[in-house]
Amino acid sequence: MKRIVTGIDFSKTSVLAFRYAMQMAKKTGSELLLVNVQRHLDYEVPTAAEEPAGPDHVMKQFEELVAKHRTDDAVRVEFTVKEGRVHEEIANMAKYADAWLVVVGAHGLSGFEEFWMGTQSYRVVSTCMTPVITVRQGFDMERPLKTVVIPIDNTLETTQKIPFTLDLAKQYGAGIHVLSLISDSTMGTREKVETSTHQAKRLTEEAGLQLLLHEEQCENITTSTIKYARNVDADLISIMTEQEFAPKNIFLGPYAQQMVNHSPIPVLTMHPKALVQSRHVI
Repeated sequence: MKRIVTGIDFSKTSVLAFRYAMQMAKKTGSELLLVNVQRHLDYEVPTAAEEPAGPDHVMKQFEELVAKHRTDDAVRVEFTVKEGRVHEEIANMAKYADAWLVVVGAHGLSGFEEFWMGTQSYRVVSTCMTPVITVRQGFDMERPLKTVVIPIDNTLETTQKIPFTLDLAKQYGAGIHVLSLISDSTMGTREKVETSTHQAKRLTEEAGLQLLLHEEQCENITTSTIKYARNVDADLISIMTEQEFAPKNIFLGPYAQQMVNHSPIPVLTMHPKALVQSRHVI
């Protein structure tokens, strides 16, 4: 059975992520695995941010959460409590459960300081080799997935997200917007983007999905992507962890980090290796 893993600490954002994952599990025929991590902290956090004492209390919260928000008994929901670092335990759960997707709140698994929360969701994305969808509070979890934006930049990895994204979009009959982003005026950059755009166009047409192409000159691919996604009322943005190089790139491209932390629209993020190793076809 296909599985979706959702990290949850019972904050508002993580509950929204749970609701989002529940709907996706129903649509794709997946089992939903909820995981709460009792954190090993190597730094100070406010006392109020500490986890409730004991796994029994957490299991009771799980039961109450599922009872309140479960709308379809056809979706199988399991939950577990782990101990360790949040991002590592979620990544391990996804790996060993053979999950095809992870869903987490974009501002995280903490419920407190924005910087720390953003960092936590960023860590999940950067650590987890399974594709991850991050969702932010304020997004309407009831709306169906109708429009997906796929930004294309000048990296070799930019097209690797397309097959997985199209497989997901087909489950919903969603339309695809391929956004070609030209970050500089050199001929080499334009040629790379045009070649990748052509591949995205071909794959989308072969999948039988509605396609719209758009090209933009931009300075920051994240800012341009979010602005375009807002304008077309998109429901999902699909990106790679490897995006255009910048001097501040540390492990995860800085534009990908910006997207995860600031996009008001859910973001599907993938590592190149996650696609190479993936054995699932949705």
